[in-house]
Amino acid sequence: MTSPSTTAAPADPSTPTTPSSPTVLARTLRAEWQRLWTVRTTWLFAAAALLGTTAMALLAGHDARGVGQTRPGETVWEGAQIMALLGLFVLLATAAVSTTADHATGGIVPTLQWTPRRAVLLTARTGVVAVTTTVLGVALALLAGVVLHAMAGQLALSVDEGTDTLLAVAYVDASGALLAIGLGLLLRSTAGAVVAALALMLVLPLLLGNFPFAWAQQVADVLPGTSAIQLVVGEGPAGHSTADARMILAGWALAALALGWARLLRSDADR
Repeated sequence: MTSPSTTAAPADPSTPTTPSSPTVLARTLRAEWQRLWTVRTTWLFAAAALLGTTAMALLAGHDARGVGQTRPGETVWEGAQIMALLGLFVLLATAAVSTTADHATGGIVPTLQWTPRRAVLLTARTGVVAVTTTVLGVALALLAGVVLHAMAGQLALSVDEGTDTLLAVAYVDASGALLAIGLGLLLRSTAGAVVAALALMLVLPLLLGNFPFAWAQQVADVLPGTSAIQLVVGEGPAGHSTADARMILAGWALAALALGWARLLRSDADR
C-alpha cells in the first residue's frame, strides 16, 4: 500500500490574496498625492502663495534699498519671517481644503471603498498634505530671503540665522497643517475648517490679546497663533520660553488631529 503524498497542493491562482499593509499604504500615498495635485484649488493656492511672497519680497527689497531704511547688521530673514507668517494662512487653507474636498463632493464614499482600512487612509492623507504644505512653506520663506538679498544687497544672508528661521517655519507650518487637517476631518466642512484654523492662528490671538482684561490675555497666550508668532519672529508672552511655544503648538495640532481621526474611524464618513 502506498502512503498518501504529503506534498501540499499548489495554490489556486484564482484565489485572491490580501496585500500587505506596507503595500496598501504605498498605494494610498500615491493616490493621495495624485488627488492633492488634481484638485484645482491646490494649484491656485500654491500660485497665490508664490506670487504673493515674490511680490512682497520685491516691494520690501525695493524699499530697503533707500538710504537709512535698514540698520547695521540687519538680515534678510527678518523680512522673510513676516512673509512666512503671512504665507502660513494660505497653507492652512490649502491643508483644510485638501482634507475636506471629498467630503464636500461625496467622494469620500468611493475613497473608502477603494481603501477600506481607514487608519491607512488617514495616515496617507495626513502625511501627504502635511509634508507638502510644510515643504512649500519652507520654500517660500527661502525664496523671500533670496529675493530680498537680490534687491537689497546690504541685507546680510546669514546662514546660521537662515537655518534657525527655516527650521522654525517648518515646525510652525507642519503643526499648522496638522491642526487644519484635524479640524477638516472633525468638521467635514471646508468653510468651517478654514474659518476655525484662521481663527485659532490669527483672529483670536490678535482679538483677545488687545482686550483690556487679564483673562483675555491669558487665553490669547495659550492659543496656537501666539506660539507660532513666537517661534518664527521670537516675540511671545512674558515667561513663555521657546520650548513652551513648541509644546502649546504641538498640543493643539495633536488634539485636533486626534479628534478628527476619532470621528472618521468611529462614524459614517458621509454624515
